[in-house]
Amino acid sequence: MLFLKFIHTSDWHIGKIVNEYYMTEDQKFVLNQLFNIIEEEKPDALVIAGDLYDRSVAPVEAIELLNDTINKVIVDLKTPIIAIAGNHDSGERLEFASSLLKDKSFYISGTLNKNIEKITLCDDYGNVNFYMIPYAEPAIVRALYEDKEIRDYDDAMRVILENIKENMNKDERNVIVAHGYVTYAKDAEGKEFNSLERSDSERPLSIGGSEYINSSYFNDFNYTALGHLHGRQKVGNENIRYAGSLYKYSFSEVKQKKGVNIVSLDEKGECIVEFKEFELRRDFRIIKGELNNLLDKEVYSKENREDYLKVILTDEGEVLEPMRKLKMVYPNVMELTYENSLKERSEGKEKKSFKEKSKIDLFKSFYKDVKGKECSEEGIKLMETLIENVERKEV
Repeated sequence: MLFLKFIHTSDWHIGKIVNEYYMTEDQKFVLNQLFNIIEEEKPDALVIAGDLYDRSVAPVEAIELLNDTINKVIVDLKTPIIAIAGNHDSGERLEFASSLLKDKSFYISGTLNKNIEKITLCDDYGNVNFYMIPYAEPAIVRALYEDKEIRDYDDAMRVILENIKENMNKDERNVIVAHGYVTYAKDAEGKEFNSLERSDSERPLSIGGSEYINSSYFNDFNYTALGHLHGRQKVGNENIRYAGSLYKYSFSEVKQKKGVNIVSLDEKGECIVEFKEFELRRDFRIIKGELNNLLDKEVYSKENREDYLKVILTDEGEVLEPMRKLKMVYPNVMELTYENSLKERSEGKEKKSFKEKSKIDLFKSFYKDVKGKECSEEGIKLMETLIENVERKEV
């Protein structure tokens, strides 16, 4: 007797540019490994939990790569795809011709509907229902469900899931595919808050904590396939998981392993999850030391010089043309910073603190410098709204 098996992946961000480096060839490298995993595992479906593209208007090479990938999976490997839009995608663009593509076993939900789309697959033990919840802002959900009490992402997801549960057959196995910040830790008032591993390459969904979603809403489902956070991790229990991003997209992800979750559901709906790791074309690494030492052949000959690097120089004095010299040995240096140097003491600390501040903190500092007093709460809330609106347009 065979259990239903599917591959959970997310956050491909096809077309991603990291520090002016196009990641398309790196993404193509790991997608070829995904094809091999599909061929070996023969899953019943490939589930993509949002952010297929890195931005709403994708470059031509990104569209071509995604088209080739979908064609390979569906036509050559004969594996259905179940996918949703994430916050980086244009839901309307992704959903184009979706009704026609269903006949080719490509199921994609780009925009949220009041009646959540359900895709049903079968194994020897009956039906497995996949509920597809594409990313949507709280205002969209509030209007769709005509519920004025929906104020944030937590309220929005709670209402969506309550509507699903009203018509859900609990005697069958049920899977949620969603995109957002789902967490399980609680503060002193019992409210959910940020407790999971985050990456610098993730775009915040909102400002001030309103993006968090209570993981307990998903407890009635056999598995929840999540996208948005780039680190592979569980949320409270074995059945609520982030698959993580397709590739490393920042130096905060140096220690993360990238790959896919292979999920098998037995006849009772219990999950068996296996992680298959990708080999990266170029890894992300951080190296540290004095410039002359890093350029020493005995040092660099032991490392993969083609990796994407963040270099931290510890020279006490000024160094001449460090980036040019480093790139002669390490061609893919992405970032260069200083530690314990004259540069850091003079201006580096100021630049570092500037980079580490959030946009709203920068605004507060600017306001105080100009006005000589703190900004009012009303002014801060107005600026938070403006920042969110601008960031959404940049996606």
